[in-house]
Amino acid sequence: MFSSKTTKFHKQVWVIMLFSLFFSSPSFSQPPNKSERVPWKPPLKGEAPAFRNTDWRPSYHVPKGWRPRYFHYETRYRLVETSYFGPVIETFADGTASWISRPLNHKFDKTSPSCINWVWSADKLPTITKSETTFEGDDYALRVYVFGRLENGKSYGFTYVWSQEHKKGDIWKSPYSDNKIMSLRSGENLTDELIYESRNLTKDIKQALGAIPVTIAGIAIMTDSDASNTLAKARISPISVGACRLIS
Repeated sequence: MFSSKTTKFHKQVWVIMLFSLFFSSPSFSQPPNKSERVPWKPPLKGEAPAFRNTDWRPSYHVPKGWRPRYFHYETRYRLVETSYFGPVIETFADGTASWISRPLNHKFDKTSPSCINWVWSADKLPTITKSETTFEGDDYALRVYVFGRLENGKSYGFTYVWSQEHKKGDIWKSPYSDNKIMSLRSGENLTDELIYESRNLTKDIKQALGAIPVTIAGIAIMTDSDASNTLAKARISPISVGACRLIS
């Protein structure tokens, strides 16, 4: 048996070790300033995007229920109140790419459509010089990701974007993965008004992936401008999945 003094000493050592681990770990440091960043470069074939597993402490207050993930430093997301739509998330990217995501446990009903609903606005588009189908042009003012499982048992990733070069309904493959991307809007929103979206997920995912979705496990939003190293700004409301508000 240890004496009370020995036990007390061991407890003090553990406290010091945990304190040191917590405050010295890179996992709890904030993302570096822009002047300290490593420049973005397109990944080599088969290479994972930079900083895929980096887990910094956010430099902003993350909206409740959402979790950040970093791909190329830190895009910021801020919850603000509006008089008509209630709370919306303002996004800001400065040569950065990180998303915020949240889990969702949704099962599709075969007897009625499941729709995804939100309002959004692309207030400043990233300045891209290459096609959006390439690594160098894969920057968007707003993306809405949906993840889940298909009827054939495979997992899926599907993305809605506010595009610059594609018209509404266009579908293409992500340069980073087999996930499919669908354009809903194109060009900067010059009205400054938030625009409604209500999409039939069953129909859109089947059209893009050729299989029927059965679940949604999570959603994410992202504003990114890492490839172009420019500014991008947007606004988006909380996202709901269920009854269709309108079919667009």
